Amino acid sequence: MSVKYAIEKEKIKQLEGLLHERDCDLLVFSREGSDKMLPFLIGEDAVHMAAAFFTSKKDGHVMLTSKSDEKKYHESGIFNSVETYDKSIAEKLPALLDNLAPRKLALNISTRDAIADGMTYGLYLTLADIVGKERLDALEISSEEIIRELRSVKTMSEIAAIRQSVLITCDIYDEVFTRIRCGMTEKEIADIFVDCMKKRGVTNGIGEPFSYPIVCIVRAGLAHRGPGDTKTIPGDILIMDFSVRYSGYVSDIARTAYFLKPGETKPPHDVRRAFDAAYNAITASIAACVEGARGFEIDAAGRKVIEDAGYPTVRHSVGHPLGRECHDAGTAISTFKGDENGPYNRKVKLNEIYAIEPTVIQDDGLPCMLVEENILITPSGPEILSRRQDALVLL
Repeated sequence: MSVKYAIEKEKIKQLEGLLHERDCDLLVFSREGSDKMLPFLIGEDAVHMAAAFFTSKKDGHVMLTSKSDEKKYHESGIFNSVETYDKSIAEKLPALLDNLAPRKLALNISTRDAIADGMTYGLYLTLADIVGKERLDALEISSEEIIRELRSVKTMSEIAAIRQSVLITCDIYDEVFTRIRCGMTEKEIADIFVDCMKKRGVTNGIGEPFSYPIVCIVRAGLAHRGPGDTKTIPGDILIMDFSVRYSGYVSDIARTAYFLKPGETKPPHDVRRAFDAAYNAITASIAACVEGARGFEIDAAGRKVIEDAGYPTVRHSVGHPLGRECHDAGTAISTFKGDENGPYNRKVKLNEIYAIEPTVIQDDGLPCMLVEENILITPSGPEILSRRQDALVLL
């Protein structure tokens, strides 16, 4: 196994354990990069139609693919067997399924979790046509719980990659704060982030490689929007929300700054009070984010602090899982409880990573505060990976 596929090797071993627990096999049926789980698992995508079978046995993984895609699957070292078809995958798929003889076959179909819903409807119909609808009905289960565990519970290599992503993000913030000047526009500040990413050889974890992060002057409206041409002035609150992608894994950290007015040495009381509420809410949320906690319980801990301080309730979830994507699979930290087996009711597990962001949001230009920290769930409790913001950045 080459260094290139080190993380994939760890994930496959993890997958084998999950399949053993559930006594099933997993089929990723993909074409033209339609299912994101294939590159996640093996580090390679599919161009032509491909059927990747994964089992609980270390030497039981099989890929059925076109001859033009064959080489990269051999090179991954993940598959015990790489079989090819000439014109149509239907030539060999039924016989391969007969040979593998799964008791249950997990497919990437889900009504609740987008990450576990990678099989397109067209491919599902194709699969049913090839192997027979009655046979497929008897075999198929959703891979939702398997994929959720696989994406959420991190291996040591994944944790190391996210640690580095978080570290780079914090370093970029440190540099950005030395370069911001009052009078700059939101776009000019966003340009500093882009310059910092390019200097460090990293890209944005959201959107295009060098997309702008969220840079909002509260006076101009706080929302998930791109930066505009509004210039900063003394007394402004500046909110920044930024993600870095490193080795395929992302961070998600937000910071809030204040532009001092002439003669000020600290922000006014209402601004400091809003920051304190957000800070205390983050502290409460992190304290609640322990192994075995449910998402709605963690959300309630942070939300209560915001509400008890007299601010409107948080308009979004208090946090979310982090991984390959900024909003990844895992326990959904939200007020919604959902059904018993859904992501909102799921218990937090060791080696999961979350972004925590209970926010003070007010309208009409009143003080707003967004601070976001990234944490790792460990046996001794949550570990804060980011360098925590414990006071407003004064500019």
